[in-house]
Amino acid sequence: MIPLGLTMGDPAGVGPEVLLRALANETRPVRVYGDPAWLGAEARALGLPMAFPVEAVARVPADLERGRGSDIGARAQVDCLRVAAAELAAGRIAGLVTGPIHKRALAECGEVGPGQTEWLARRLGARLPVMMLCGPRLRVMLATTHLPLRQVPGALRADSLCDTVRVGAAELRRYFLERPPRLALAALNPHGEEDGRPGREEQEILAPVVETLRREGLDILGPLPADSLFALAAGGRFDAVVALYHDQGLAPLKALGFFDAVNVTLGLGYVRTSPDHGVAYDLAGRGQADPRSMRAAIDTAFAMIARREREATP
Repeated sequence: MIPLGLTMGDPAGVGPEVLLRALANETRPVRVYGDPAWLGAEARALGLPMAFPVEAVARVPADLERGRGSDIGARAQVDCLRVAAAELAAGRIAGLVTGPIHKRALAECGEVGPGQTEWLARRLGARLPVMMLCGPRLRVMLATTHLPLRQVPGALRADSLCDTVRVGAAELRRYFLERPPRLALAALNPHGEEDGRPGREEQEILAPVVETLRREGLDILGPLPADSLFALAAGGRFDAVVALYHDQGLAPLKALGFFDAVNVTLGLGYVRTSPDHGVAYDLAGRGQADPRSMRAAIDTAFAMIARREREATP
């Protein structure tokens, strides 16, 4: 069986710790991209085994300060990501789980971000990656990702929003559901009001998008007021919510299941997941990082790979 690849993330953050904790009892085939010496020292400090192969693609000095970003740490993060992406594209790993990195690392190494999702999409030639966060009770797809809030209304275009929903619906069906998904599109403005109160995005952009997609046969409702929509979705009314901006979707999802949520990239052409948290410099080196989101990311990636292989079997 082709192994699942994992990157260690920022060596100065909690990435190495949650990776080691999540893999402590793992029996499925994995391949880690990182610095074997750094991970070995971390494993000894935590009293954990390191019974998995590590591709030595980064070098981290033993005295690198934890809990703080640095040029050396940034280079290690990006080196791991570059090699793992190349291995994924070459078919040497079946999927990829990326450890948390600091977004500044990509820029500091001359790479275009802002995050790993966008970077991987460019590297792997994906036309339209869709970021989806999955928890035990809620799935959220994002129409925009890492934009300042003031830029969101201007970034909402009917054509790109339709494409996002089409990709998300197809990938949900491919990897997660046995039937076409039931989707909901969130409104942008409070209460999703009509007649331009308090905004016109619902009338001019969002409602026409829903109408177009429904004519194509997609099961989607909206735009629905976000203040009540997520409760309906968490109760099982919808398989996923299409949120219009980062915190609109991630705040309710993380409130419901911060330690169990997983970031999944749809439309990438490859299986890629990651934990739903960042580098957590404040916890680095303290032995207190919670590995549940990393473990869930690993389990989700393996489940997606298995689903893909079943679908490919005649």
